[in-house]
Amino acid sequence: MQLKNCRWCGKVFAHPVDVVCPDCRQQEEEEFETVFQYLKKRRNATIDEVHEETGVDKRRIVKFIRQGRLMSDSGKPFDIFVSCESCGDPIREGRYCNRCTKNLQEEVEGLDPKEEPPPRRRREDRMHTADRRLKDDK
Repeated sequence: MQLKNCRWCGKVFAHPVDVVCPDCRQQEEEEFETVFQYLKKRRNATIDEVHEETGVDKRRIVKFIRQGRLMSDSGKPFDIFVSCESCGDPIREGRYCNRCTKNLQEEVEGLDPKEEPPPRRRREDRMHTADRRLKDDK
């Protein structure tokens, strides 16, 4: 296993893929449960209201929404919104609204898969100013 520093608290921990330590992961799950329980009582609360009432950081609430984790028991998303990262329209989960997602897919599909990237420059083709400066000093 690889030793890492927790992205949130800086503590050293070992985990093959996670970027936060188990303590911070546990804290995040507890905060998620707090937000979830609050939204069960107040389905149409805003991010600011949830933050003020629960004390959970707004960025973490936005993260939960973008991950699509804030769903009611019936499987429908709560009436809490974030902005599409492209156009700013309100969305209930993810990063982009349906329209922007469709536009991005069309853009990707429109790329020519046969188009080759520019060739990588060989080391010999590069300019070596340090070598030139050493020669001039002699």
